[in-house]
Amino acid sequence: MGYSNNQSRGKKPIKHNAFKVFLRDLILFGIALNVFALFHHVLPQKLQPVDASRYMNATTTTTPQNSPTPATELLNATPTPTAAPVPGDFSAAFPATDTGTGALYSYQTDTVRIAINRVQENSVTYFVADVYVKNIDALKTAFAKGKYGKNIYDFPLTTANENQAVFAVTGDYYSARSQGIVVRNGTLYRDVPNTDICVLYNDGELKTYDSANFNLTEAVSRGVWQSWSFGPPLLDENGGKLSEFNSTLTDRHPRSAIGYFAPGHYCFVVVDGRQKDYSIGMNLTELSALFESLGCKQAYNFDGGATAVMMFQGNVINQPYKGGRESGDIIYFI
Repeated sequence: MGYSNNQSRGKKPIKHNAFKVFLRDLILFGIALNVFALFHHVLPQKLQPVDASRYMNATTTTTPQNSPTPATELLNATPTPTAAPVPGDFSAAFPATDTGTGALYSYQTDTVRIAINRVQENSVTYFVADVYVKNIDALKTAFAKGKYGKNIYDFPLTTANENQAVFAVTGDYYSARSQGIVVRNGTLYRDVPNTDICVLYNDGELKTYDSANFNLTEAVSRGVWQSWSFGPPLLDENGGKLSEFNSTLTDRHPRSAIGYFAPGHYCFVVVDGRQKDYSIGMNLTELSALFESLGCKQAYNFDGGATAVMMFQGNVINQPYKGGRESGDIIYFI
């Protein structure tokens, strides 16, 4: 009997030690997972542009590896007739007169004309910016903190002021995702399609695609100036409104979107929302109908909610939900 008691007392420390080892390993594993999540999903990750030369077709010249090729160079790699208009030059269609007469905000120069109006109807407040540019390079984009990468954010107004933007809106919040085509100011940064895509070509045309019908090789060979991956597209191929969308966020929310009239002529809409006594926001059907009424040929939805911000001459001019939030990128004009 005494032997049995000694034996049973000897086993308890063994079980207890095994449990402590298991608990220690479990805690260490949990710490490791949290460290991985911190570095992979939370902390900023500065990334490198993609070598765009791999997408050049046989009719274009090759470029050295590890050297990202601006879309302007890709477009000009194939000679064009001397009588053809210079790609990205919209001088012939650029208005000679002031487009901002009677507008709430106006900025008029010999290279860009911006007229912004505020509309309040049906418990909704939204802003429409009508923009003409003489050359494609007047429509620019910028990354938060001046860096391309995952989880890099800043307040849109800070990014706009750092780039001396006279007018700016928030973009597609690319830095919150690991996928999506990203071309900014002619440089290809990411080539992983995953959703609806919007492309602004060097010749000024803006087109929308679903990922299944987008060919990056053809786009790069033609010459891409900007691209965004968010969506959905808001108009059909003929500029007509839509009733069905590739999105689960179809209810009323704050919205931000771009519209296209013709090369060199665009519009930007920011809808305030989630503010009962000021603006309830728009659903995608209403936003689509708005762009059709404006006469746009194409339109594309950007990131909304608290991200939807419009800025003019150093100030936020709309009323963002909860004061707005940090974002990864902006579209701007200087």
